[in-house]
Amino acid sequence: MDDKEPIVLYRRCLSDVKFQIAQNDELEDEVNKNSHSSAKILELTVDNDVIHGIYEGGLKTWECSLDLVEYLSIKSKEINFSGKKILELGCGSALPGIYLLSTQHSICVDFQDYNEHVLKLVTMPNVLINTVLRPQSDDIYEIDIVEEINCLNQLKNSRFFKGDWNGLTNLLNLHSNQEKYDIILSSETIYNLNSIPKLYNVIKHALKYPNGVAYIAAKTIYFGVGGGILSFCQLIEQDHIFEVNVVYTKAAHVRREILKLSFL
Repeated sequence: MDDKEPIVLYRRCLSDVKFQIAQNDELEDEVNKNSHSSAKILELTVDNDVIHGIYEGGLKTWECSLDLVEYLSIKSKEINFSGKKILELGCGSALPGIYLLSTQHSICVDFQDYNEHVLKLVTMPNVLINTVLRPQSDDIYEIDIVEEINCLNQLKNSRFFKGDWNGLTNLLNLHSNQEKYDIILSSETIYNLNSIPKLYNVIKHALKYPNGVAYIAAKTIYFGVGGGILSFCQLIEQDHIFEVNVVYTKAAHVRREILKLSFL
């Protein structure tokens, strides 16, 4: 990548998210009505990266999402993204999908995350900052997201979906193969053994046949929760629908890889 321009993507800082929540005049009422409020989630994330069934880590930008941005950048001249329909599952800060949305022409990128608060406080602002409101320099840049939220109306090529992967295929409303996705992206989403089948089910039913591909960026193993590359690959191989290839690796304390899923 020495001969390539640096990848510049902007993302909202967690401190900024906390500041916005602190300014919310209705915060106290929200906490009383909704135990999964933004404030409650932020409180829980102080000592936890993930709280199953409440928060799935979307406020943090994970290492494998950066790996996936790097890979997509490397392959930008080999893979024809133009005109493609793309879905990022478990998007969080959504940098891989945003990279494609901000650098490619005539594409549609939809985003899904477990938490509505993550979509509103992180995903949508990040999409806006890198597309409609993109800064003209690399300096620190302040944008009033609350005032600029109407800019979402300009995002004609993106939709945002909240909630668990169970039932997501119904929500996506994919009645025909032509309505399905050419490319599915996902980063750091196969850490939980119980959720891996749900993620795989979405990929299997939402990916366009026969040329659709999915790129899954993940660590080889997630200590303490049981998921990882091996568990995911075993599930796919047993189903005999997709071929799996490792297309990217990065040596670290825990090895990181990107898997490419394509139809057999």
